[in-house]
Order: sequence, then C-alpha cells, then structure tokens
Amino acid sequence: MENDISILYKEYYKDLYGYIYMITLNSFDTEDVLHNVFLKAMKGLATFRGDSSLKTWLFTIARNECLSYMEKNKREVQTEDIDISIGVGNFEDKLVQRESVHRILQYIRSKEEPIRSLLILRLIEERSFVEIGRILGKTDVWCRINFFRTKKILIDLLENDEEAEGKRDEG
Repeated sequence: MENDISILYKEYYKDLYGYIYMITLNSFDTEDVLHNVFLKAMKGLATFRGDSSLKTWLFTIARNECLSYMEKNKREVQTEDIDISIGVGNFEDKLVQRESVHRILQYIRSKEEPIRSLLILRLIEERSFVEIGRILGKTDVWCRINFFRTKKILIDLLENDEEAEGKRDEG
C-alpha cells in the first residue's frame, strides 16, 4: 500500500499542486492541502471502487480539501502577489500579457464554487468536461453550459478592458 501511494505521489503531484495552487494562491497553503489529499488518498485507497480514474478521484479529494481548508482558514489572497513569467519578447507585449493574466486570475478568484473549480480545471488543467463533471459531482452538460457562459463573460470583460486601454492611449 505504501508503494501505491508513492506511485500516485510521483505521478500526480505536479498536476494536483498546480490545481490546488490556483485555488489557494499560496505555496504554504498548497503544501498543507496537498499533504491532506495524499493522507486521505492513503486511507481511502483500499476502498477505492474505480468508478472514475485515480486522477479524477484525487482531484475530487483535492477540491474538497481546498474548500475545507479555505473555509477553515478564511484566507484572503491577492492575485497581485502571483509571479507570472512570460517568455522573451517585446516589453510592452509582456506587460499587456501579464495584465491580462492577472485580470483572468482575478476573475477566476471572484467566482464562487463550483464555477471557480470549473474554470481552473478547464482553462489551466485542460481537463475534459466529463472528467470535470466527475470531480465536481455535476454532469458534463452542466459543465459545458456553465463554462461557455462564464467564458463569454470573461471574454467580454477582457475586450472592454482593451477598449478602455485604447481610449486612454488616444486621450
């Protein structure tokens, strides 16, 4: 059993870390939650029924642990604290990209669960709607509809930001 957890840890650590970090936006909180996820997985592995993939099962545990942890600790996180590196290139382009990334992260953080997890799992983790539905306990149709509605609002928000920026540059 210890060997099984070691294999799960090696295979899924990076994906789970990224998902949890996008919710907590704090490496210390991420490590705490991740530790709890693997503890629960270790305790529950013997009773894992196989209704979903191990990865989906671990993400479901991670989501529930994040919700519990964030509720218990009532942490407020500022997206400005996130360091996002954007390759080489024109400085102005980098600045615009960085501002867009921060705006997207702020938008994701402003959403309530389960929409926040839906956006993280689809946009950042690039999970399928079927897998997201299993993690969130929703249907894939619910995931698709809510993702496309929320994505449309985000696109409109970003376009309005660009228009406002363009008007400031002209004035």
